[in-house]
Amino acid sequence: MAYKYANRLHLPAPLLQAIVNDPYSGSGYTASMFARPVQIIELEKRHEITVDISDMIYPLIGNNTHYILERMGIKNALQEERLFAKVGKERISGKIDHYTHDHVLQDWKITTRWVLIDGAKYEWVVQLNIDAFLLVRNNFPVRKIEVVAMFRDWSKTQAAKNPLYPKSQVAILPVELWPMERTRNYIEDRLTVFYAAQELSDRDLPVCTPEERWEKPTTYAVKKKGNKKAARVLASMGEAEEYIKDKELGDNYLIEKRLGESTRCEYYCNVKNICHQYRRYSNSKKLNKGEE
Repeated sequence: MAYKYANRLHLPAPLLQAIVNDPYSGSGYTASMFARPVQIIELEKRHEITVDISDMIYPLIGNNTHYILERMGIKNALQEERLFAKVGKERISGKIDHYTHDHVLQDWKITTRWVLIDGAKYEWVVQLNIDAFLLVRNNFPVRKIEVVAMFRDWSKTQAAKNPLYPKSQVAILPVELWPMERTRNYIEDRLTVFYAAQELSDRDLPVCTPEERWEKPTTYAVKKKGNKKAARVLASMGEAEEYIKDKELGDNYLIEKRLGESTRCEYYCNVKNICHQYRRYSNSKKLNKGEE
């Protein structure tokens, strides 16, 4: 995967160089690759993708975790180590962030506070379990896996004012550790999908699932006329109408349809301009807006 970079907002040239000179060393079938949608992987391989550097700031900041790990200097621990294992005819690799002396695998992420509500992203779960698989295959037992999350949007003043706000800028998120057989089966199944996708046209590539698109469903907000805040947000028009009826809210209340969206497609996908699935999704969204 090689990107062509643009600088449409005229950000400082050294920032462009920092992004272009990404030290990432993974190639072939990596743990992070298994966590990504196959449609995105194939489109990136087949086409020259232009990315604006303004969209690469968060990944650049995320790279800082590697420098943090380098500074730890903990004995009897693996840090920033790339491990390999053979699965079928393929050589799988993964870079281990931090593996402790008591057999705990940690992946360090710079992220948002929303993970405390939503939990570890599925991509993280996959990546960590494949990394654990690689550790075991290299004779390092694993008893627990977890994400060390550092919140880029944390506010010290909010933490002091709001009792429900996280009190620390760092939290540890437990992640389910899969049995080795389950992880191996997952790798083999994904390899089969990767092989098959290589023979397909762009139009026929496997579509991204709702989870892979980070889909937010359409909801229906029951609101009092003139109010911005909803009294209740429900999953369907029927439920919203039933709520108004049951609560005897009358004509002073209305139902606001809040269109869902595929967050990854809209804001975080570098191949959406050449993706047939996104084109269909975008056209459908325009039609839905026209019906309102």
